[in-house]
Amino acid sequence: MAEAAEANEGVQESVAVAGPPGVLRERYTIRSNQPIPELSTPNAEAFVAEDKRDSNRQLYALICRPELPPRVNVMRALKGLQAPGLVQLVEWGAMNWPPLGRQCMTVVYERPIGKRMMTSLRQEFRRIDEYDIGRKVIEPLMAAIKELTNRGITHRAIRATNLFYMDDAGERLALGDCVSTPPAFDQPLVFESVEAGMANPVARGSGTYSDDLYALGVTIIFVYLGRNPVAHMDEDTLLKMKIQQGSYATLVGDERLPLALVELLRGLLCDDPYQRWNIEALDLWLSGRRLSPLQQRVEKRAARGFPFNGKEYFNCRELSQAMAKNWEAAIPPILEGKLELWLRRAVEDKDRAQVVSDVVRMALTGSGDKRSASDLMLCKVLNILDPTAPIRYKGFNAMPDGFGSALAAVMAQKGDTRLLVEIILREVPRLWFEARHSYLPDNSLMEGNFRELKNYLSQTGMGFGLERCLYELNDALPCQSPLLGEDYVVDLKELLPALNAAAAKRSDSKQPPVDRHIAAFMGARARSDIDRNLTGLNDPEPSKSLVALLNMYAVFQYRLGPESLPGLAAWCGALAGPVVGAFHSRDRRKELEKELPKIIRRGSVVEIYNLLENQEAREKDHNEFAWAQAQYQAAEDEIKRVQTDIDERHDEGDRAGRQAAAVIGILIAMITTTIVVILRVW
Repeated sequence: MAEAAEANEGVQESVAVAGPPGVLRERYTIRSNQPIPELSTPNAEAFVAEDKRDSNRQLYALICRPELPPRVNVMRALKGLQAPGLVQLVEWGAMNWPPLGRQCMTVVYERPIGKRMMTSLRQEFRRIDEYDIGRKVIEPLMAAIKELTNRGITHRAIRATNLFYMDDAGERLALGDCVSTPPAFDQPLVFESVEAGMANPVARGSGTYSDDLYALGVTIIFVYLGRNPVAHMDEDTLLKMKIQQGSYATLVGDERLPLALVELLRGLLCDDPYQRWNIEALDLWLSGRRLSPLQQRVEKRAARGFPFNGKEYFNCRELSQAMAKNWEAAIPPILEGKLELWLRRAVEDKDRAQVVSDVVRMALTGSGDKRSASDLMLCKVLNILDPTAPIRYKGFNAMPDGFGSALAAVMAQKGDTRLLVEIILREVPRLWFEARHSYLPDNSLMEGNFRELKNYLSQTGMGFGLERCLYELNDALPCQSPLLGEDYVVDLKELLPALNAAAAKRSDSKQPPVDRHIAAFMGARARSDIDRNLTGLNDPEPSKSLVALLNMYAVFQYRLGPESLPGLAAWCGALAGPVVGAFHSRDRRKELEKELPKIIRRGSVVEIYNLLENQEAREKDHNEFAWAQAQYQAAEDEIKRVQTDIDERHDEGDRAGRQAAAVIGILIAMITTTIVVILRVW
C-alpha cells in the first residue's frame, strides 16, 4: 500500500506525558503517564486503566480526539456486552484529561492478554490455515457481526490490524475498537467496498452489515495468507483495479486458495451489495452446505475508450470516478454530447445515453444560473454512470449517512463549510436518492432530513443555520459552544450544569448565557418542538429575547434538573434589567428588584421565569397602566375642555363688548347730531 495508507493504519507511537491521572465515572483511573502504544488506534491513544473496585482487572482506555465525533450510539449499545469476537467495552464517557487540559471522550476496554494479530499493512505474520480459519476466525467474527446486527449497529472497523488474541495460546480472536472515530474512518481502503472506498474517510457512514461482511472477506484473505496481498499498490491504483477487475480478482490475484475458501470469498467480496452473501449464506457455508460460487460481474467494457484528461476509460464506473476527481474538466465533453455518443456507439447502451441526453438538454435550456445548472447536471450524469457510488460534488464524496460526521469534522477544524452548505442548498443529496433503483425506508428518512436541513439553512437566527444542521446530523456530538469551556455536553440534561459552572468564568458581563451553538443544540436535542421559542430568542427587543431564553431554561431545569443553579440564575438575573423595566408600575419594579436576589440565591431559573413572566401580574400591570392612561387622557380632555370653554367665553364677551360699543357709539352720534340741530335752530 501507499505510504499514506500505511501511516494511517500503523499503530501510533505514544509519548508518555507526566501528569495526574484522569478519572472516569469516579471509578476508572486512567494513567496519563502509562501509554500502551501497541493498543493504540490510528486516531486514539491507549493508556493503562484501573478499576477502583477490582485492582486485578486488566483494562485499557482509548482517549478520543476531540475534533472527531465518536460513535456514542454504538457505545451505548456495546457497553457491558460480552460476546464472542468482540473485545468487551467496559465503560465510556467524557472525562477531564490532564494532558490536554480539557474533557475528552474516553472508552475503557478489557485488555487483551495476547498481541495484535497484524501491526501494520506491510507486516507479515503467522497465518492460520484452512483447517483452523473457520473455528478461530470466521465463527467468532460472524458471531460478532450477528450480535451487532441484532442491536441495529455496524462495526465498520473489521480488519486484520484490529484483531487481538485474547489469550496466550492464540486460540481466541476478537475485534478491537470501533467507536472512537466516525465509522470506517480508520479503515484502509483495501477493507472497504468499491463504493465506500470512493467516499472521503470521514464521510463513509455507518453502512450496513453487508459492509462488515465485505471487510470480513478481506480479513480472511489476510489471515489465510499471513500478509497483505496488495501491499505494493497505492490506494488510487487499488481502487482502479477493484473497479476494472472486481474485488475478488484484485485481492486474490494468482494466489492459490482452497476451493471452500474460493466459494466463501467470492460470496463475501461480491461487488454487488445485493448479491453479496448475507449472514444466512455464511451460516450455511459454516454448516457444511456448499453454495454455487458467485461469478464476478465486471462492468461492461466499451468497444473503444472515452478520452478524458489525457487517459482513456473503457467502462462507465471508472469514467465516472475520473470525472468526479476532475470536476471542471468533466463538464465540457458532456455538454458537447461526446459522452452521449460514446454511450450509444462504444458502450451500446441506448437507454443510458438517452437519459444523459435528457439531462444535458435540461441543463442547456433551463433558466437560472448556468454554472449551477452545469454542476447539478454533472451530479446527475455521475449518478447515471455509477448509481452505487456515493454523493459526489466538486471533489467531496460522501455516503448520505456520513455527511454529518464530515460536517462535524470540518467545523471542529474551523474549515471552509461553503461547499457543504452549497450541497444542502442545491439539494444534491436529492439527486442521489432519485437515482436509487430500489426503495429503502432509510433512504426516504434521510431524504426528508436533508430537506429539513435546507429549511434550517434558510433561517439565519440563533437556533438555526449551519449549527442546527450540525446537531441534527450528529445526535451524539457534544455542544461546541465556547461558552461551555472544555465541558463535554452531549445530552440536554448536561447543558444547564455546564452553563452554571461556566457562569463564574465569564469575562463579558453583557454576554447572555446562550450563543448560536447552544441555541442550535437545544433545538436539535429537545424532545418537544421549541422552534417558536428559538424564534423569540432572536427578537430585537432584549426583554422578549431574554424571556424566551428563560422559558426554555426553566422548562429544562424543571424537567431535567438540577434543583439549584445559582451561577446560571445569577447570570440570567444580571441581564433581567430590560424585563424588569418593561413593567410600568414603579412599585412592581421595586418589588421585582427586591425578590430577584432571593430567588437567585436559591438557584431557581424556574422561579426567575415565573417572577418575571407572571401573566397575572403582567395583565394587572397592563390593565392598571391602561387605566392610568385612560385617567390621564380624561384629565387631558377635561383640561382641554375647560380651556376651550374659557376661550369661548372670552370670544363671546369680546363680541358682546363690541356690539355694546357699537350701539353706544350710535346713540352718542344720534344725541350729538340732535343737539347740534337744536342749537342751530335756536
